[in-house]
Amino acid sequence: MGLYSVSTRRLMRRFFIPYFSADTTFVDLSPEVAHHVKTVLRLREGSDVVICDGVGQCFECRLDDLSKGCRVEVRRQWHEEESALSVTLIQGLPHSDKFDLILQKTTELGVGRVSPVVCERCQYPIAPAKRERKLQRWQKIATEAARQSERAWLPEVAELTPFSTAIQNCDAELKLVLWEEAQQSLKDILPSSAPSDVAVVVGPEGGLTAAEVALAVEHGFVVAGLGPRILRTETAGLTLMAVLQYVYGDLNLPPRGQNP
Repeated sequence: MGLYSVSTRRLMRRFFIPYFSADTTFVDLSPEVAHHVKTVLRLREGSDVVICDGVGQCFECRLDDLSKGCRVEVRRQWHEEESALSVTLIQGLPHSDKFDLILQKTTELGVGRVSPVVCERCQYPIAPAKRERKLQRWQKIATEAARQSERAWLPEVAELTPFSTAIQNCDAELKLVLWEEAQQSLKDILPSSAPSDVAVVVGPEGGLTAAEVALAVEHGFVVAGLGPRILRTETAGLTLMAVLQYVYGDLNLPPRGQNP
């Protein structure tokens, strides 16, 4: 037995519906969610689910009528807070499969915002005509990862921008840029008191150029390393996210119950 068994948590399927509100006791869900409930998950009337609005509000609902669409009965409502630490990942655009993985796993670790950027060494550019469709795909990946990890808040997935734009517009309290030629370790850089928010820059497969690192430093970023090994782009951001959430966030807290 671990710290808790499945029986100690009331497991309910979780869905995200932006702007969801419970002005009435019974609410009809959107066709997309109704399809997922009835066709994909094959839930039945009487099943309990949790609907989140993406900004912390949660609603325990019971499936009431599935004959046509999907009507739910709202039974109770509560608010869930996120980690006290807000993390923005500025990620040099890697191969599509790798970015999907990065987005999924950093969402599970509590990232607040993911900003894909075009760096000098990006090997897999995205044509402007395809960027809107890519953004929609990324948002779906983040939503599914948030649902699976039982978050109540959806991370923001930003549009693809130039590296310089993301760097210049970043105003986080602590700004870190990971580079294999860093002279300081993460242990030497992290402050003893928790910052309110952190921004992390990770390069693409080919890494960041010296000029890109210099630009980041010019705008207040601190160059940091992650030990003696060279980590892949899909590993570096996840590693630092886990460290930051353990030191400053909620990764060192005990598991929570399903609901308050």
